Amino acid sequence: MHTLKHHEIPGRVQIIQGQGGLPAIQVESAWSTAEIYPHGAHLTAFQKKGEAPLLFMSAASEFHADLPIRGGVPVIFPWFGAREGLAPHGFARVAAWNLLSAVVLPEGPVRLHFQLPSDDEFEVEYLVTVGPTLTLELVVSNIGEADFTFENCLHTYFQIGAIDTLEVTGLQGTRYRDQLLAADATETAASIRFTGEVDRVYDDHSAAVEIHDPALHRTIRVAKSGSCSTVVWNPWIAKSQRMPDFGDDEYLRMVCVESGNVRDHALTLAPGERSQLKVEISSRPLG
Repeated sequence: MHTLKHHEIPGRVQIIQGQGGLPAIQVESAWSTAEIYPHGAHLTAFQKKGEAPLLFMSAASEFHADLPIRGGVPVIFPWFGAREGLAPHGFARVAAWNLLSAVVLPEGPVRLHFQLPSDDEFEVEYLVTVGPTLTLELVVSNIGEADFTFENCLHTYFQIGAIDTLEVTGLQGTRYRDQLLAADATETAASIRFTGEVDRVYDDHSAAVEIHDPALHRTIRVAKSGSCSTVVWNPWIAKSQRMPDFGDDEYLRMVCVESGNVRDHALTLAPGERSQLKVEISSRPLG
């Protein structure tokens, strides 16, 4: 933890001992607060002042150097989903990321700059900007001598008031893979409602998605660039009961709307090329 202390900024950035004894970074801006663990470069909290928390965290999450954190914003890289013999969703979410810098930008937001430990093939940087909105930028560079193919995703868990009144909009007309049925379909509904488990990967989708939450009286907007995939997920009852690090009834108060490039939209970088996945999350009163 002592190596992080020199990044502290009085009143803005503080290094603390987080859950499980892991170091954590607390951030405060004029508009909002946030918390990030170098373990996985995992954002565990973002909250605008005067609002409910924007991110959902499972009370059953384990905080251990060998395990991923459940909730917040896991960084998925370099693969999405299961890989035989390998950790689900890649190794980035259990890696110890390096904090390169913490700065207060001229307009007032606070930016943290992380880097995944070095590799001969690729370099991964992650910028988290905490202000009136939350901006996340994942930059992957091919520093090797051959093409590099990977998937990436910011697997964001949003806190909501009640899943049965929630509506997600911005996906109508988009083709998707229903991962529960292993079937392809096109979204015909103007708004997605939840009456059971949902696990869908929407393809060729780069537009903003909005989460309309009557129970908390707010709309969350997820705008992005450098992303062709949008994933919508809620585990519902049976899967919640199967997950050891997730409460049996926590599906009622969360939804994942994830931004990235997965499955058929995996990215390939030639030597010297770089990609940037950028997500900006904002909220406003429901109207």
